[in-house]
Amino acid sequence: MEAPRSAPQPSPEEACPLAGRLPKQDFWEALYRRRSIRRFKPDPVPRELIDQVVHAGTWAPSSCNYQMWDLVVVDDPDLNARLAELSLQLGNAPVNIVVTYGRGFSEENLAGIQSASAMIQNMSLAAQVLGLGTFWITQTGDPRRLAEMVGLPEDRRVVAVLALGYPKAVPPRGPKRRPLDQVRHFNHYGGRPIPSSADPEDWDEDLLTLYQRARVLNGLRHNKPRAWEVRALSEALDRLLPEAEGRWLDVLPCTGILTERLARLRPGCRFDIVERSPEVAEWVAARTRPEAGKTGWPTTEQLPAPAEETYDVVSCFYRLEGLRAEDRAALMRAMGRWVKPGGALLLGFVNARSFHGLSERLRARRGGLGGVEYVLAPDPNIGPFQALSPDVIAHLAREAGLELEAELGLQALPEPDEIEFRTRNFSPTKARLARLGRSALGLAAHLPGARARRGRFQYRLYRRPL
Repeated sequence: MEAPRSAPQPSPEEACPLAGRLPKQDFWEALYRRRSIRRFKPDPVPRELIDQVVHAGTWAPSSCNYQMWDLVVVDDPDLNARLAELSLQLGNAPVNIVVTYGRGFSEENLAGIQSASAMIQNMSLAAQVLGLGTFWITQTGDPRRLAEMVGLPEDRRVVAVLALGYPKAVPPRGPKRRPLDQVRHFNHYGGRPIPSSADPEDWDEDLLTLYQRARVLNGLRHNKPRAWEVRALSEALDRLLPEAEGRWLDVLPCTGILTERLARLRPGCRFDIVERSPEVAEWVAARTRPEAGKTGWPTTEQLPAPAEETYDVVSCFYRLEGLRAEDRAALMRAMGRWVKPGGALLLGFVNARSFHGLSERLRARRGGLGGVEYVLAPDPNIGPFQALSPDVIAHLAREAGLELEAELGLQALPEPDEIEFRTRNFSPTKARLARLGRSALGLAAHLPGARARRGRFQYRLYRRPL
């Protein structure tokens, strides 16, 4: 008996007549030139080009070849404006492609999500070849509201949204990549994984150095100031150290956001930097003052150690919280040696008795995202973080032989603009409740001693005895 013949498969040209007119580009060129685009021109994208991008997506592999994906292409400006109310990231491009997959298919090892992700990667590369840009969006706000807005049936799961449009700005270089020999293992895993834990005790010093180097050099969004943090620093300088001259050493500035602000507020000082890696030290110097001196801690062959008894001012903001207890004590002792006799050590830290700890506990109870990426540390987050009590800081200072001159606590409650930022991807109802809660507690923040005891940002000015 003759076996049944399978139905003839259409060629790519038959499946999508546009495929025969696609521009040519070497695969590796497309791979290396692709960028995540965060700023798009408002120009509409012709649907013919959108179809070419989607066509490329449909040629991605899918689990068991089920192809249970469905795409909703949103190019209506009014609907896109409504989507932007769910997440600010959905308001940047003229086209948002909502990528969905069937809920009841390929659940093992999240195979459905893997299949949709392969489709997104294909579309991203196709857009690059066509002169378009994309941004892979996972922060889509309330997925149920999103599904309702685009009319998705109940059995479709929103996996992500791919923003599509003509780039307004293209990063000239792609992010640096981890070396191949660190990520590739033959036959048996042979490396040390970077921890996902936010507990500093779980991090080896070299892994923390590697992680922070990647975070600083690989993403511009990690190098932008948050207004509430800058305000706190400016107030602390005005009240604790209104005047300063001479040499100033900023310790472990990482992104350089606050060092840059320090250099603007105290232009009469000569700034040096102590960092873990030469690359990060160069980054901070470039955004602060190109001639800034670069030193290392712990010392490396590329960076000399800071000279002892050299600096009129030593500063360290929100970095002790990211260190193991023993390293924290060692750094405090080192800072005490770097400052001149009679010189000042200005220290900033996040108070474990503030709302920071409550926020973390509430997030853990409701099953929120965990790990080092999501700890609610001062922005931007650049590693493990554990808020410290003032008693711990006082003990470290005594051990280092430093004398307390002045102290200041600020922001017993989140600032209004921080509330707006933190809730930007919340549903309108949840965001409104957060604002109301902040307003209800506003009077308590002005009670005598509230900021001193409960302020999230704590600052201490120490002196090294003569």
